[in-house]
Amino acid sequence: MKTVLTADELRAVLLQTPAYRNALAILNDEWGSHAQENPLYQAPMSIADLRFVAHLQAVGFHAPVLDFTDYRAVSEWISAHQAALTPDVIAWLRRPFD
Repeated sequence: MKTVLTADELRAVLLQTPAYRNALAILNDEWGSHAQENPLYQAPMSIADLRFVAHLQAVGFHAPVLDFTDYRAVSEWISAHQAALTPDVIAWLRRPFD
């Protein structure tokens, strides 16, 4: 089955919405500088952000930066980005391996 972006995801890409900018910051490993845009509130990455990243990678929009199916890759990525992740997001990333 071929992966396609949902209508909302495609709209987000076309309009460059905050959801798209979040996904792009993750894909370009720029979350830290992205979060510094608002120093009073540095939001953690969300599950929705990472789902969007997975979809953008799956359709070939961006070169893969995280193999969501590889335990080692996910564990290393979590370690490298732990400051921007909540326990719920970490649990979601590890869910396929439980």
